Amino acid sequence: MPRARRALRLANIQHHAAIALGGEAGSRLAHRLTMPVNATTLLGMLRRRAPVTRDQTPRVLRVDKWAWRRGHRYGTILVDLEKRFVVDLLPDRNA
Repeated sequence: MPRARRALRLANIQHHAAIALGGEAGSRLAHRLTMPVNATTLLGMLRRRAPVTRDQTPRVLRVDKWAWRRGHRYGTILVDLEKRFVVDLLPDRNA
């Protein structure tokens, strides 16, 4: 199966868009900036780069739910809004 390559600078910009805006909004911004990327790809980039260590409990936590495939598979992302990093990506919306 062929895999696309992505320049490091492009990946960093798309990653920051995903952190700031999330999947769909980050995808729309990337398309406007002529760096098209799918919302699912942005969320996957967040999952792969999620920090391993957690120093303290976040004070301000955002919970966002999305559908990988509408009606079939859902996910949840937890983001620390003060430090601006992904705390956890959960495989479903029930956890």
